[in-house]
Amino acid sequence: MNLKKCLSILIGSVLLNAGAFAKVIMPGVFSDNMVLQQKTMARVWGKANAGKTVTITSSWNNKTYTTIADADGNWKTKIKTPSYGGPYQVTITDGSDPVVLNNVLIGEVWICSGQSNMEMPVAGWGQVNNYKEEIANANYPEIRLLQVSQATSLTPQTNIKVANNGWMVCSPQTIGEFSSVAYFFAREINKQVKIPIGLISSNWGGTMIEAWSDENTLTNNPVFSAQIKQQQRNLLKQKRH
Repeated sequence: MNLKKCLSILIGSVLLNAGAFAKVIMPGVFSDNMVLQQKTMARVWGKANAGKTVTITSSWNNKTYTTIADADGNWKTKIKTPSYGGPYQVTITDGSDPVVLNNVLIGEVWICSGQSNMEMPVAGWGQVNNYKEEIANANYPEIRLLQVSQATSLTPQTNIKVANNGWMVCSPQTIGEFSSVAYFFAREINKQVKIPIGLISSNWGGTMIEAWSDENTLTNNPVFSAQIKQQQRNLLKQKRH
């Protein structure tokens, strides 16, 4: 077999498998150290090869949930969570290499969003009162932190970019650049009721409230409807090209 033919076979094989996943792919909101909302049917979703059966096993009840990836490889389901506690494991697989999420807690999950007053970190440009002492004392292993990276989009997204590859355990090493308002809020709750707290920090200083509103709401507002419709037309043109 000559070199040209070998290269053709190799390239064809790579193209054939370009869309295949070696294992399920989880969005940035799912990682080690995460917190799931207690006493609910928590949503879980991700990507897999089209048509694959995905199984999710939770260690708190050893129950397995199954769902099937659609034609685009998207899958989603819900898993039942108990009262607060942990740590636990969540295992997700489509029959290939499993994704195992370790050190998972069950508790209360809060989205902390807004402008600079919510974004202001404990240290960094924020430097709250006695910030060095606050950081040194920030040993709260039942508080978990997820920092969403700042990004814009005109359409709803199924994934997010996050800092530090996912959830972090609250410690002097991790709290400095996190939202001070969110941290002090979680610390008080954790001290009073001893429940694990998951904080999802998604904020952007100086942003207008319209940037956080959904498209349908803005479309029905006469002040913004013309702009939204023009954006919709522009997006349609981009898809056609």
